[in-house]
Amino acid sequence: MSPIDEFDLVVDAIYGVYLDSTTGFTKLREWIQSQQNNTLQWLKEAHPELATKDYVNGTKFIYGKGDPNNPDSIQLHVCTQKQYKERNHENGLNFLFIGNMTLVSIYQYWEDYYRNEIAVFLGCENSDLVDPVMGDIRLLRHSIIHHGGIAMKNVEKCEILRWYKEGQEIFIDKHKCEEIIFLIKKMTNRLRKSNSKV
Repeated sequence: MSPIDEFDLVVDAIYGVYLDSTTGFTKLREWIQSQQNNTLQWLKEAHPELATKDYVNGTKFIYGKGDPNNPDSIQLHVCTQKQYKERNHENGLNFLFIGNMTLVSIYQYWEDYYRNEIAVFLGCENSDLVDPVMGDIRLLRHSIIHHGGIAMKNVEKCEILRWYKEGQEIFIDKHKCEEIIFLIKKMTNRLRKSNSKV
């Protein structure tokens, strides 16, 4: 298998994780909302004074290791049900994280391994192997990793992924993620047809 095909498989795998994750986030939000509705119905009968959305939203999820009744057990993560719903919303932290990390992961595989392997395969120099989508991803990745996900000035140099201005939060949502994958697939198709430089 050529390194171009290998890179395509890596991109497919990363995007598969993105798609599965975002579908899961949506289902988790639907699940917690259903659980809250059931809890509210039960509370109306058993404890009507507690049967409010605020009460249910304030109830905590605790992820831990060990028996929760044992003082030596460790709480690994705590959040309210409201926080759980918010982070699993399409505009929430889980969607932001998985989208941004999809971009970061693809770029790392490209830059740290596949760019060189493909250049050798095509008989060109690593520096000859350039494509606007990967250059733009590099700029976005730099702001995500080194600037807390806030666009730095150089993001405005993007050639095709012209989504952000300096100071804006970078959020690779499902439409942007799909566009990135589409452009990478177009790039790998061009690479397959190439005998030297891209």
